[in-house]
Amino acid sequence: RVTSDSEQDLTNALIKLLNPQQRKAYFLSGHGEKDPASSDRSGYSGISDALKRDNYQFDKLVLAQTNEIPADATLIVVAGPRTDLLEQEVPILEEYLSKKTGKLLVMMDPPDDLKQASSMPRLTGLLKDWGINATNSVVVDVSGRTQVATVPVGAPPYPSHAITQGFNFITMFPLVRAITPAKDAPPGRMGQSFVQTAQRSWGETNFPSLEDPSKLADEPEKGDVSGPVSIAVATAVPAPSTEKPDATPASNPPAPDEGPKPETRVAAIGDSDFAANAYLGIEGNRDLF
Repeated sequence: RVTSDSEQDLTNALIKLLNPQQRKAYFLSGHGEKDPASSDRSGYSGISDALKRDNYQFDKLVLAQTNEIPADATLIVVAGPRTDLLEQEVPILEEYLSKKTGKLLVMMDPPDDLKQASSMPRLTGLLKDWGINATNSVVVDVSGRTQVATVPVGAPPYPSHAITQGFNFITMFPLVRAITPAKDAPPGRMGQSFVQTAQRSWGETNFPSLEDPSKLADEPEKGDVSGPVSIAVATAVPAPSTEKPDATPASNPPAPDEGPKPETRVAAIGDSDFAANAYLGIEGNRDLF
């Protein structure tokens, strides 16, 4: 029901009319993630409001308590965890993805300490199982697109992908890690980049050098990720067929195309702050989420 004649309210009403089924996003909690209800600068209340306008409900999910993904979950969001998943949480998420055609969005900030092999081996391991490599790096952008080298910018043309098709806005990422397609991805789970930084950028793997800009240099022989740097990757896998083979296929003509087939989708972005209230007003940040 439209209660005002504003353009936004009319648009929202049209969205709900065309998509009457309400969907639900669950924000994983318990690992220091961003709070979808918080109006602080680091909170996600702005994103939550945007979800509601798109006919989504949202709620928090403490998987360590529920031990299952709610049946009404359309999407699971992991927004900036500060600690790793618990061991028992990984198989729950894996089952949701592989058996229930789940949707997972992970926004994973750079690690606090690059001297560790991986600060979150369970979460990075889950992503790698879906063809996504979360590197231990911080992207440095010296292209001139941004005044701060560690706040890189994504700009059109973006890598060819359904997510960024027709997307012509600049996006900005305060302190982002390189997220790349995994080279040793499991069969059928090949990730595709959908946001990358400028050519004159790289993923820095030596944290101490970030304290002295004069020492910054792209050193791929030491593990740096040369630009342009992928900072967002998505994997889409068709849902397993549940149809039983027909003994007499000739007697049953194929059904007309009923639209897109169900897919399991996993996406990862190397920064969670881009969607926080403090940065949500920057060009295309809101629309990218």
